[in-house]
Amino acid sequence: MVTLGQVGQALGSRFLPALKFRDYRQLWYATMCSQGAAWALIVARGALAKTEGSDMWVGLVTFSAMIPSVLMSPVAGFLADRFDRRAVLACAYTVNLSHNILLAILVITGSIEVWHLVVLSLLNGSARATQMPSAQALLANMVPHERLFNAVALYQATQQGSRFTGPMLILLMLWITGPFIAENQDWIFILPVALYATGLVLVLSIHTRSRGVVESGKGASVVVRNVSAGLNYMYHNRLVLSIVLLVVAHCGMTMSFESLFPAISTEKLGMEPGAGILTGFGYLMVAYGGAGLLMSMSLAGVQTDHTRGRLLLWLGVSSGVTPVALALTPNLPIAMLAVAGMVASASGFMTISQGMVQSIAPGAIRGRMMGVYSWHIQGFMASFNLINGTLAAVTMFTAPLILAAGGIGFLWVMGASFVRVPLRSLYASGVPASARTF
Repeated sequence: MVTLGQVGQALGSRFLPALKFRDYRQLWYATMCSQGAAWALIVARGALAKTEGSDMWVGLVTFSAMIPSVLMSPVAGFLADRFDRRAVLACAYTVNLSHNILLAILVITGSIEVWHLVVLSLLNGSARATQMPSAQALLANMVPHERLFNAVALYQATQQGSRFTGPMLILLMLWITGPFIAENQDWIFILPVALYATGLVLVLSIHTRSRGVVESGKGASVVVRNVSAGLNYMYHNRLVLSIVLLVVAHCGMTMSFESLFPAISTEKLGMEPGAGILTGFGYLMVAYGGAGLLMSMSLAGVQTDHTRGRLLLWLGVSSGVTPVALALTPNLPIAMLAVAGMVASASGFMTISQGMVQSIAPGAIRGRMMGVYSWHIQGFMASFNLINGTLAAVTMFTAPLILAAGGIGFLWVMGASFVRVPLRSLYASGVPASARTF
């Protein structure tokens, strides 16, 4: 007879093998804390900007948190190859902890203004942009080569799961404290402080050290060549470039929703300003994060390149359909189901695509490669969040209509992607063995 312990051991060996390695576990927990803090901030800042300003301010604040990736990610990738990646990671956590302490003080004392949110969001985004390439490059040194895709999938689970944990913790604070937090929403900003403090402690406990290989020498030209090494590799590798072009279209059209969720909470779900927006936004993000966590964890058990290629195709198609479904939902329960469908598709698509890029990226420039990858993703998401929030505020286009248009646009992109031979081959059989560095 098979026991529950044996079933659990079998599931763990298939879906969670990377978590057997102590330093990877510390990084995984730290990332869950930092990303949970980031998404708690997105909900709290969005509700505050909506209450104090308008949909355009929500879009501007979200844009400000994401746009530093456009400027910082290539440099952050260089730092991740030039210096000890664990040290760079710890510095990024320290900056974000300090930022959150300052933000909480301003909000709780009543000194905050909307433009403060924009400036502090820029600081928050800069530290996050520095954090991501270092963590992505470091994790490859924490697990054996054969566990890399599992490690990447579980790491992606922290990205998606944090969309659940951060907003869910906000909702728990609202439920547990009752009228106090509902009437004193400023105290919500203490939550990211606690999460970043925990994450920093975990990062400092990591023992693994690694760095890349950079060109030696002095002068601006040497720095430029080092920083641009990842960009040059990406743009000259047809397979990597094809994946990245598809991913940025996906992020811009189907994942730039944060600036629209407060408007959807009021326009579609009938939530009142203030605590109502905070609650509605929080519910939608909990549904998004919960489904994303389950999808990423499930994909951690996928073991063949052929299956990953097919999943990339069908999850891309589903990523275009589900935003249209959300735009048509009439109430909160159905909206949460639609959001869950969105993330099941989007997180699966992002998990597989990043695992493919990681398997191709050379170790010597892995930090710069992942920095450039994040640069493209975050830049498009930031830009489309600003565009979406502005369109919802100053035009006749409603938030549901903008959401649906993005989904339909990405369906067209998926159809057009068959024109590129590398993508057709990828959908059919996954990353070829000749292209993998692992």
